[in-house]
Amino acid sequence: MSLWMKILLVGLSGGIGSICRYLIMLLCPSTGTWMGLGTWIVNTIGCLIIGVLAGYALVSPWSTPYKSIFVLMTMTGFCGGFSTFSSFTLDCVRYFEAGQLWIWIILGTMTVFCGLFACALGYWLGQRL
Repeated sequence: MSLWMKILLVGLSGGIGSICRYLIMLLCPSTGTWMGLGTWIVNTIGCLIIGVLAGYALVSPWSTPYKSIFVLMTMTGFCGGFSTFSSFTLDCVRYFEAGQLWIWIILGTMTVFCGLFACALGYWLGQRL
């Protein structure tokens, strides 16, 4: 597969991931105390999804070319467009700057630990598909 075809596949699947992120963010409050809730939800779901995909890719019976395309589109493209780790860090910096240290600590801790747990759970589930 050519480099340009790979770039197109990542771009298309990344766009779908971005649209999904946007739809989830529409459902979450974006002001007040829970400003970072949507970002936390998206990051946790993204960690779970990438864990499932990575676990499944590890045990899937597909040959290398098909597995490579699967990984490229789902993990690099979709999950890359969907998860918002950079937005998470910006939310944390804003809370820190505003002097809301408890929210900064809680949001940062929840996101990291829930993300790690969700990814590990997804990886375990993915191996059992």
